[in-house]
Amino acid sequence: MSRTKWLLRVAAMLPLAAAGCAAKGPTMSQAPQRQGFVRSLPHTQEYARLLSKDDSVGMRSGLMVLQPGKDCGWHSTENYEELVICLDGAGEVASEGGPRLTLAAGQYAYNPPQTRHNVFNTGTAVMRYIYVVAPARAADEDHEH
Repeated sequence: MSRTKWLLRVAAMLPLAAAGCAAKGPTMSQAPQRQGFVRSLPHTQEYARLLSKDDSVGMRSGLMVLQPGKDCGWHSTENYEELVICLDGAGEVASEGGPRLTLAAGQYAYNPPQTRHNVFNTGTAVMRYIYVVAPARAADEDHEH
């Protein structure tokens, strides 16, 4: 199985894994019931939302496509933590005040809460990545699937 296909499968499971982790949280009784689902990644040349407030209790996600030399724009994670999963291409993740970190297909990067950051395509090919953000809160216990 190719690295890209493996990453796509992992990304498709993230909403289901997060829903299971969030099920122990006190806000589940206040949130509408959610159903698990599987969707295909959209074919896009720029951006596509993957998870919205209608799909998930707290997670949000999207597919970004950056052309060579482009970036997503400086922004803050605010009260969220973010995972950036690189599917294709190569680039760098920069955090304000920190070093620029190389990110390539098959790798992922983490941005903690309250971090101003940007993703740059420094390669010669299109860079495709999925970002996943979730509200930052201390976990009551370690919970892995």
